[in-house]
Amino acid sequence: MGIGGLFRGWYIVGAVHVLLALIFGAAYSFGAFFTSIQAHFDAGRFSTASIFSFTALIYYVVGMFSGAWSDRASVRAVTATGIVLLALGFLAGSLLTSSLALFLGAFCLLVGLGVGLVYVPAVSTIQRWFVARRSSASGLALAGTGLGTLIGPMIAGELMRHLSWQATMQVYAAAIALVGLAAAFSLRGRPEELGLHPDGAAAPLPSGAGTPQGMGLGEASRQARFWWYFGAIFFGSIGLFLALVHINPHAQQQGLAVTQANLLIGLIGVGNILGRLVLGRLGDRLGALRFLVLLTLSLAVLCGLWSLVHGFVALAVFAILFGAANGGCIALYPAVAAAWFGTRNLGAILGALYVAVGIAAVAGGSVAGLLFDLYESYTLSILLAGACALLSAVAVLQAGRAQTV
Repeated sequence: MGIGGLFRGWYIVGAVHVLLALIFGAAYSFGAFFTSIQAHFDAGRFSTASIFSFTALIYYVVGMFSGAWSDRASVRAVTATGIVLLALGFLAGSLLTSSLALFLGAFCLLVGLGVGLVYVPAVSTIQRWFVARRSSASGLALAGTGLGTLIGPMIAGELMRHLSWQATMQVYAAAIALVGLAAAFSLRGRPEELGLHPDGAAAPLPSGAGTPQGMGLGEASRQARFWWYFGAIFFGSIGLFLALVHINPHAQQQGLAVTQANLLIGLIGVGNILGRLVLGRLGDRLGALRFLVLLTLSLAVLCGLWSLVHGFVALAVFAILFGAANGGCIALYPAVAAAWFGTRNLGAILGALYVAVGIAAVAGGSVAGLLFDLYESYTLSILLAGACALLSAVAVLQAGRAQTV
C-alpha cells in the first residue's frame, strides 16, 4: 500500500500524469516559440511548422517500439532515458541556432525520441496496475496531456516576455530534467515488484480470470477494417495538429495580442482534458462507435465555424469546443479498437494505428504552413481540416461495416 493506506497504483497514476503533462507541455509549447523561431531563421511558415510536424512523426513512430523495450527492460530506465533526451533536445535547440537545418535536426530528433520513449511505456504501465478501475485510472493519467497542452505554451509565452526564446528553451530543459526524472524514477512497471496486486486487491485474480482475448498485429493488419480505421485516425487527427501549430499565428494575424494567442493553444488543452474525462465516459452509454462518428462530424462543423469567426472570445469558444471534441475522439479510439480487435495485443495494434497520428502531424502542420505561404491566408487550410474530418467519419463508418476474415 501507499502512504495513509492509499493503493500505490494511484501514485503511479500521479507520476504518469506528471510525465504526460511534461512531455506534451514541452512538445506543444512549440506554438508559442513559432513566431520567434520563424523570425530568427527568416523562414517561411512551412519550414517552421515542419519542425513540429516531423518531431510529432518521430515520437509516434518511436512509440511502436518503446513499449516492447520497457517490457524487456525497466519502465523507469526507458522513461528516464526519454526525459534526458527531451531535455537535451531543448538545450540543443537553444544553442544550435546558426542554421535552420541544424536546429531542425537536433530538435526534431532528440525531442521526438524523448517523447516517444516516455509516452507508450508510461501509459501501458497503468494497464498493469489496474483492472477493475482501469478506465478511471487511465482517464486521470491521460488528462496530463491536456494539462500540458494548457500550461506548456502559456509558461513559454510568459517567460519570453522577460527572456529570449533561446533562454526560455534552456529553462524548459532544466525543468524537464528535474521534474521528469523525479517522476520517472517513481514508476514501477508492475505491482508485483512491490508484493502488491492490481487495484490493491488482497490476492491476485484467479488463474485465467480476465485473460485478454483478441488477434495479433499481423492478423489485425490483414483486415480491411484495420486500414479503414487507420485512415479514420489519420484524417481525424489532421485538424488537431493544424490548430495546435497555427491557431497562434492565425490569431496574431487577426490582430490579437501575443498573450491571447498563446492562451488559445492552452484552451485547446482545457477542452482536451474535459473531452477525455467526460466525453470518453459518455461513449460507454451511447456506444463508442456511434459517439465517435458524432464527435468526428462535430469536428467538421467546428472547422467551418473557425473559418468564419474573428476576435478573441469567438476563437476561445472554438478552441475549447474543438479541444473537447478531439479529446473525446482520442479517448474513444482505443475503446473502438478493443471492441474490434480484442485486448490481447492491443498495445501493439494501437502503436501501429497511432502511426497515422504522426503522419497527420506532418500533414496538418506543414501543409497548412505551405498553403499560408502560397495564399497568405489560413482559410483554405481550415476548410481542408474540415473536409478531412468528414473523410474521417466516412472511414469510421466503413470500418464498422467491414467484415473480418
